[in-house]
Amino acid sequence: MFFEDPALLLGLPMLAIGVFGLLIAMTMLFAPERGAAQAVVHRGHPNEAEYVKIGLFLGAVTAMEVLIYYFDIPRNVFVTVLIALSAVKFCAVVMWFMHLKFDSRIFTTAFVTGLALAGALFTVVLATLGSNFI
Repeated sequence: MFFEDPALLLGLPMLAIGVFGLLIAMTMLFAPERGAAQAVVHRGHPNEAEYVKIGLFLGAVTAMEVLIYYFDIPRNVFVTVLIALSAVKFCAVVMWFMHLKFDSRIFTTAFVTGLALAGALFTVVLATLGSNFI
C-alpha cells in the first residue's frame, strides 16, 4: 500500500521534484539567449542536419532504455532510470518538434506548469485510490 511504505512516501515527491527540475533545466539549457538590446533572439527553425542530430540523440537515449532492460537491477532503480530517460526524450521532442525552443518563454512556462500540475494530480489520484502504480 502506498501510505504504508515510507520509502514511497518520500521517494515519489522527490522524483516529481526531480522531473520538474529536469524540465526547468532543459528549458534553460535549450532556451534562446537573451541580449541586453534584444528581448528575444530568434534563430528560426532547425535545418535538416539539426533534425538528424536530434533524431540520433533520441535514438541513443532509446537504445539506453532498451539496454537497461537487460540489466539485473532493483525495480525501483529500473523505473526511476526509465522515467528520467523518458523525461529527457520528452524535453527534447517538446523543445524542437513543438518549437518551444524558438517561441516566447511564456509558452514554455505555461507548458511546464500545466505538465507539473497534471503530474501532481495524477499522483494524488492514484495514491488516493490505492493504486499499485505508485
